[in-house]
Amino acid sequence: MQEELTKDLVTLENEGKELRTQLAGLDTQRQTLIARIQQVDGAAAYLRGKLGTVPEDIAEEIAEEKSDEITEDNSEA
Repeated sequence: MQEELTKDLVTLENEGKELRTQLAGLDTQRQTLIARIQQVDGAAAYLRGKLGTVPEDIAEEIAEEKSDEITEDNSEA
């Protein structure tokens, strides 16, 4: 009985170590992906600046802000 419990304990401890190793690897991959996304986003923003273009969702926000400003200006006049 004692031997079986010891074997089970060793098996669980080894599995725990293996899972921690896998988790560390996944965390490293996650950090690498985050850095890569930031690089790609930065490069895209740089190119958009060179081309003078704005992403569609930001362009819509700018258009809404401008229409709000025009409405406010008209109401003041």
